[in-house]
Amino acid sequence: MQEMDYGRRGSNTQPPPRAARATGPVNAGPGNVLDGLWVLLIANEEQLPTADADGRVPMMARSSETLIYLLGFKTVVKARQFITELGIEGAEPRMVVRGNRDEMIRIAQAAGAKSVIVDYEAGSQAYAAIQTF
Repeated sequence: MQEMDYGRRGSNTQPPPRAARATGPVNAGPGNVLDGLWVLLIANEEQLPTADADGRVPMMARSSETLIYLLGFKTVVKARQFITELGIEGAEPRMVVRGNRDEMIRIAQAAGAKSVIVDYEAGSQAYAAIQTF
């Protein structure tokens, strides 16, 4: 095995980016666009065919009969601001992590969502991005 000379004097060799070291790229695998985003969990109220163990679902937005988006926010502050602006009672911000990502995707896909809309602002209808999961 060849030893790399990262950081030695006179070395031009650059270490691989941190994300590509021993664990592989951070964005590997399905659903990675949701990792680290905040979703809003709300009571299902029998509107969707599937929910989590507590009967909650991530909040989604519909832009037409066929376009449904999972709402995701980059920070909990933006998620709470959305809740306050719309006066949504009982909504709980939840960060998407490896442990709950598959469940969030399963629920969203069962509702017909294929993408996440990031940092949606209801008043201006502006958003930061739309990403397919």
